[in-house]
Amino acid sequence: MKKIFAILFSLTMILPLFSNGQQEGAKTSEIQFFSWYSTETDSYEEQLLATVASKVDGVAVEIEPVVWDQMHSLLQARIAGGSMPDLLDFKGQDIAKYGKAGNLMELTGSWIDEYISPAARENLQIDGKDYGLPYSALFQGVLYNRDIFDKYDLKIPETYEELMEVAAVLKSNGVTPFVSHMADNWHIGNITMQFAMSEVFNENPGWGADLYDGKVTFEDSEGYRNVFKHVKDIYDNTWEDTFSVDFGEATARFGRGEAAMFATGTWSNRNLQEFPELDYGIFPFPGEKAGAKLIFEPNHTYGVAATTENPEKVMEVLKAIITDKELAATFVDEASAYSLVNGVQPSSPYPCDSDIDRYKADNAIVDVSIGNNQIKWAYQEEYSRYIAEWLLGSKTLDEALAAATAHKENVPR
Repeated sequence: MKKIFAILFSLTMILPLFSNGQQEGAKTSEIQFFSWYSTETDSYEEQLLATVASKVDGVAVEIEPVVWDQMHSLLQARIAGGSMPDLLDFKGQDIAKYGKAGNLMELTGSWIDEYISPAARENLQIDGKDYGLPYSALFQGVLYNRDIFDKYDLKIPETYEELMEVAAVLKSNGVTPFVSHMADNWHIGNITMQFAMSEVFNENPGWGADLYDGKVTFEDSEGYRNVFKHVKDIYDNTWEDTFSVDFGEATARFGRGEAAMFATGTWSNRNLQEFPELDYGIFPFPGEKAGAKLIFEPNHTYGVAATTENPEKVMEVLKAIITDKELAATFVDEASAYSLVNGVQPSSPYPCDSDIDRYKADNAIVDVSIGNNQIKWAYQEEYSRYIAEWLLGSKTLDEALAAATAHKENVPR
């Protein structure tokens, strides 16, 4: 269902006549905005519309709210029908898919570098050009309960062997080592890419391209075999009812101290605010070799349709959004995210922020776009089902790995 907020109803009636002195009879450009912000925020979209209304003459922005994991089938249908929305809210990992297909226009302007750093955009670029502007970021790794670690004198593990030693100490003391919520298939997909960044892409940043070129397979990759095994190690060191536990229940259990570690991302901060007594940090999920880095993920990312009839007006709207730091601050607070607009910080820090800052200072951050751009989310989701089938006994490990390789025929590179 399309949604135009109440503020827009009033503003679009007034703006063509009076905004910034615009004369009666001037043409109003209608801009469709495909957005999944409403799934994470309360008032951000209304503030966005008000910001655009105050800064851009002669536009009426119509927001079409979507859920991210459902947006792609809708968008493909819109593209096929020649009605692609003008402005789109993607995840960073989506830019490669739509940009390479020619669906997005190049984004240019001297203001871009001033507000979004080149480093934040680098791994989203196609042939050195911007087709998406990342607006917010998440970090991924292992959240850990600092009080539990202190109680058992546990050190932050730097290798996978050390991680399993920590798990063994916890288990021997009656503490569940890992949070998990395998009722959500996306959780398995998320942690496999976390593990793959340490075990696969850290060794071969072009592994996904090699897969499509027929140079490697999942079943012959020691790194990906380890990735699948790591998921089983989580499964063996978590609650017995994990396939009945969803994200909300999992974060609540972690908040209550019912497990010591949680392979997840900083999207969990929002739920964990309900547990103000919880002191938690974050560390990179360690690989077989030392040197794992905390994962950085460009999250909400703006793109503009190559087919838009109003490219100049859409870019004016995009500039109005990106350059408004009050708007960016509202978003990071409501979505419990980290802003990629230079100089914007959450109004209240999260317990894990000190660890994130330390990994940044140590240059121990890696952009997960390296993996996500090669092994698309649809691919990750599907092989996660094969992993679940292996964990539940209906596939062997080798069958799950072979099925993962075979699935590349169903997902364009």
